[in-house]
Amino acid sequence: MVRPAAWGIAVTLMAGLAPVLPARASDLPLDHIRAEVSRLVPPLWTVEEVSAEPIPAPAPDGKPAAKSTDSRTALRIGAKLRLAHPTYMVDSRDGAVTFIRPVAEAGLEKTLTATALATRGPNGWSARIELRNPEVLEGIGQPLEELPGRPVLVDSAEANRLRDQIAHDAEARGAEEDARRRREEDLLARQAAAAKAEEERAAAERRREETRAARIADLRTRIQGADRPARIAAYEAALGGNDPSLRQIALEGALQSRDAVLGNLALKDWIARRKAVPVQLYATKEDPHSEAVLTNLGPLTLEIDSFNPVNGALAGRLGAPGYSIAKPSAAVGTLAQTTLTVNAYGCALSLRLTEQQTLDGLFRCQTLPALIARVVVD
Repeated sequence: MVRPAAWGIAVTLMAGLAPVLPARASDLPLDHIRAEVSRLVPPLWTVEEVSAEPIPAPAPDGKPAAKSTDSRTALRIGAKLRLAHPTYMVDSRDGAVTFIRPVAEAGLEKTLTATALATRGPNGWSARIELRNPEVLEGIGQPLEELPGRPVLVDSAEANRLRDQIAHDAEARGAEEDARRRREEDLLARQAAAAKAEEERAAAERRREETRAARIADLRTRIQGADRPARIAAYEAALGGNDPSLRQIALEGALQSRDAVLGNLALKDWIARRKAVPVQLYATKEDPHSEAVLTNLGPLTLEIDSFNPVNGALAGRLGAPGYSIAKPSAAVGTLAQTTLTVNAYGCALSLRLTEQQTLDGLFRCQTLPALIARVVVD
């Protein structure tokens, strides 16, 4: 409860109240004293009775006592107070709920004492009232309407229900928080595992790239060396391996080496890895009819059914759909060093490796004009 401001402060009745406090204490009207006391006590209390008893007036500070009691008088005031509303104190709070305990019932009685000192001056009577036991108004709690939140009596059925609900809600929030924490930890663990896996994958990829680069550098060193058997062995190892980059480097190096043995190794590997080889045909300037034959012949294709990399023997089909004489038919052929020869029904294809990484030659079919033939080795 808020302590009344008048407990430590004197109350002065000014000139307008001069008739209320006449010179003689026995003539003082109690209703005016009661009204003044009511103003001093908090609204929580009701003033039931007020009594006034004359007492000797104290001398002014630093001055001799007044000679006449007509200009100065004092009263001892007793006020019987009754508590207008029940009061409570806060036991605990949980969110919007305030658990309270009763402190005092309505009708509680207290006696408040005070001293009134009246003095008459040029403008009439003035009085100063001082409370003597303001502590009787303390420690009685607060009325219900002044309490914060939603007040609920401790140990009531509603309080027990609310405490159970609050405990249940707190447990649910704790479980939800634990679940959320576990989800976050699981997510962090998955992210860390993914990051670690990615890091390991990148490291493995770097190691593979470094290994491949080292192998390529070693291959280039060996195929450029002066030892011919070592060069041939390096080409054979690269062409027979499963590393596309090493095989491509070896293939290009062998085809450009002008070495018949290395060229043969490269062509064997190239043919062995193909099922069909397109053959480009061109007309010759020597025979004017070759242009017409080329136009009617259509695309020429060598289909490979089998190839022996040891002796260079080839079997498959060769032909073009344009002329019946050159229609696709069974074919056999041979790769001798860098020269490929293929014979089919009535037709023959003869090609030789060039510096441009192509197989160039002629395609002949019985009475038809010869045509220039080319296969790009890529």
